[in-house]
Amino acid sequence: MKWIPVNPQPAWAARAGISARWGALCVTLWLSLAGAAFCAAQANQTPSLPDLPRLALDGKRDTVRVAIQEAYNAAQAHPLDASANGKLGMVLHAHNFFEEAEVCYQRAHLLEPTSFRWAYYLGLVHLGRANCNAAASAFRHALRLDVDYLPAKLRLGQCLRGPTDLEEARQLYEAVVQKYPENAHAYYGLGRVYAAQNDLSRAAEMFRKACALFPEFGPAHYALAQAYQRLKKTDLAEEQRRLFKKNETAYPLLEDPLLDDVRALYRDYDAYLTTGRLLGGKGKLEEALAAYEEALEINPELPDAHARLVYLYGQMGQFAKAEEHYRTAIRLNPNTAEAYFNYGSLILGQGRSREAEEAFRKAVEINPRYAEAQNSLGYVLEGQGKLPEATAEFRKALESKPEFPQAHFNLGRILVKQDNYEEGIPHLLKALATDDDQIKTSYLHAIGTAYASLGDLENAVLWMRLARQKAAAQNMAKLVQTIDEDLRLLEGTPGPP
Repeated sequence: MKWIPVNPQPAWAARAGISARWGALCVTLWLSLAGAAFCAAQANQTPSLPDLPRLALDGKRDTVRVAIQEAYNAAQAHPLDASANGKLGMVLHAHNFFEEAEVCYQRAHLLEPTSFRWAYYLGLVHLGRANCNAAASAFRHALRLDVDYLPAKLRLGQCLRGPTDLEEARQLYEAVVQKYPENAHAYYGLGRVYAAQNDLSRAAEMFRKACALFPEFGPAHYALAQAYQRLKKTDLAEEQRRLFKKNETAYPLLEDPLLDDVRALYRDYDAYLTTGRLLGGKGKLEEALAAYEEALEINPELPDAHARLVYLYGQMGQFAKAEEHYRTAIRLNPNTAEAYFNYGSLILGQGRSREAEEAFRKAVEINPRYAEAQNSLGYVLEGQGKLPEATAEFRKALESKPEFPQAHFNLGRILVKQDNYEEGIPHLLKALATDDDQIKTSYLHAIGTAYASLGDLENAVLWMRLARQKAAAQNMAKLVQTIDEDLRLLEGTPGPP
């Protein structure tokens, strides 16, 4: 199961809940076996365990509270079972109860000291609480139990930042790089060590290798910028800062099966929905799709998640799955406007314009200020030759969302077609606010064409040349060819023989 990162929970100010203490356990055993001497004997044979943690679950979703309570009950019923204690730690860890998870992992580790899993998880929660000394100690112990677990090595390296630890960190990262030459994390860590030792040339080399292996590695770009700045290579530093700003929080994936086991226990679907929206907004469609699917695994009855998957599966070309999610979304909530809009967009691309029109109309009926649906409805109506109705929909879209570039373009284009240049060209110019560079290039060409139709050849050539420059830079060969033909006509130059 793919993990989608979640934000840490706030510190808990009040703690209340069920507590199962070792003393209470002894009393239970004494009562059940009728022998205080037996209880004392058992206590001497088992490690001294910290009490199970008190929990504050107020305000948590039912899915979260149920998952934690079930694990707690199991640990309370089997206090000397390492797996039960560790499972409770994992559930708490998954929901960012780091302090409480630490207690449970300690209990599991004391009960099963040869288990790599519990030692490693202890290191993770120490790291989550920014206790690097304790984390390093736990990771060292874990690696004595399993010397080959790569994530433990890399996380140990994370903890070794102090002056006395740098040599250990250097040796650790160099060994990892030698064994795993494609691991960007290791090069980044080694670069950090060299930078701390003021070996800036070698640090920059390591950061460059990390970025070459994973070009979106934001923190590595930042570290490389810092190294270049200290080396007085200001132009190179500025370029790396630009790349950092583009990918500030992007890290290469670190495969960690044990941590995946923890993440799989996460039961708060809201975080997945939020992550899906953020990833979708950045164009990371596959990751967004995975986030929404994770949310539905926790709660299958989320109409908004199904609605988003209509769009995402449509973009992936998996039309049957997209339609399945559409049907589910409107079954769960017939007033899910986004489901109708996304479905309309899907089937419009399949040439089913009449059905698409019905879907867009339904979306607008549910949400009269749904600018995207109004714009798409106008596009369908224009295709049917219903220009007045199409114009009205484009205007409604701009009333709902005044800075909507696509609606400005569609309205401007249809007005220019009707020789209304005075109103149409300003709308085309407003469409240039789009963030999509390729679409913006097409808009530039359309503006040049509009000026040519108006008879303003000077502006027509100006905008056409700007469009050609952008199209050539983006390798849009067909558009370049079209613009060249238009420019020959405008400038009266002969075409190729």
